[in-house]
Amino acid sequence: MPSIKIAQNTRALDAIKMSHKIITVFKEYGLYCPSCKGIEEETIGKIAVTNGLDLKEFLKKLNAALD
Repeated sequence: MPSIKIAQNTRALDAIKMSHKIITVFKEYGLYCPSCKGIEEETIGKIAVTNGLDLKEFLKKLNAALD
């Protein structure tokens, strides 16, 4: 498991910078965050709440993409 993990307060842009596989996870959820206006400020937690996602499951999939 990587030492750096994605958390609810991680900004979406920072998550994408950790691994481009993160974009695939966003797309699985119908999220096209790379083209969103707020990508630099939006946190993973806010994205989950705004889109009605299970935060724990979303984080689990995002962190699995870092492997």
